[in-house]
Amino acid sequence: MNRAVLAGLFALQVLVVGVVLAWNIRPPDEPTAFFDFNPDLITAIQVLSEGQMIDLQKVDEDWRLADGKPADVEKVNDVLDKLVNASTGWPVATSSTTADRFEVTEDKFQKRLTLHAGDEIVADAFFGTSPGYRKVHVSRVEGGPVFAIEFSNYELGSDNSSWLNKSLLRPEGDLQRLVHEGEYVVNLVDDEWVAEGGVELDAEALDKVIGRFENLNVYTISDADLPTEPTALLSWTDAKGETQLSLYHLEEEDDWVATSDRVAGQYGISTYIAKDMAMTLDELLPQVEAEEAAPND
Repeated sequence: MNRAVLAGLFALQVLVVGVVLAWNIRPPDEPTAFFDFNPDLITAIQVLSEGQMIDLQKVDEDWRLADGKPADVEKVNDVLDKLVNASTGWPVATSSTTADRFEVTEDKFQKRLTLHAGDEIVADAFFGTSPGYRKVHVSRVEGGPVFAIEFSNYELGSDNSSWLNKSLLRPEGDLQRLVHEGEYVVNLVDDEWVAEGGVELDAEALDKVIGRFENLNVYTISDADLPTEPTALLSWTDAKGETQLSLYHLEEEDDWVATSDRVAGQYGISTYIAKDMAMTLDELLPQVEAEEAAPND
């Protein structure tokens, strides 16, 4: 074997060794973002799961559910931020069989998320099984490999209640007046609550009631059949004017539902909150006065 051939074989060997070494010492896979969109430009969000469609629309700087109810702006923005920052490495699967097993195909998925920026669809993806804590398999609807990103399916709520602005029934600004029809009327005078008619109320109990209104949260959208008359008819005056809130106690289920003349719909309220809001005059009287007011045996 002549020198030229030996030199050629040696050069080839050096090249192979160099390639192998370069492959073995290559830098680790750099994480890249799976989604590419500007959260500030998103104008509509659709989440499809188990035949249920959530349709969120941006109105000015607010988000609305399909029926016009206010959505939780903070939650929506948080989800968009998590999505745009969700990073991934190498694909975890490339075959259609594996994609089906990870539930990220047209025929089998757990969630389908579509994001719109005006008339343009800027993201359309299937979300499937979870490979670990706070991770989920995703694949683009148009096909391609399957990735695992840092995200959880539960954050893409499957019902309107999960996206609802839970504080939608709260007073606007500071309370000035509170009326429990047929029970009591209180007004804020020099930063103190004063009952009309010279009635002395338990200050601590009244502060608790006022706090329930000021921090009122609902927990769900209700479709329950309501009684003809509310359990408690309440109204207040705030920075936006006067509004009326009706509380209904559904005795069989021991649930409480509220309606407002300011916001359409009916909403579930936690029992312990509703009971405080529905306190009667007798329950707000100082303990001594209440005992004196009780009839003699």
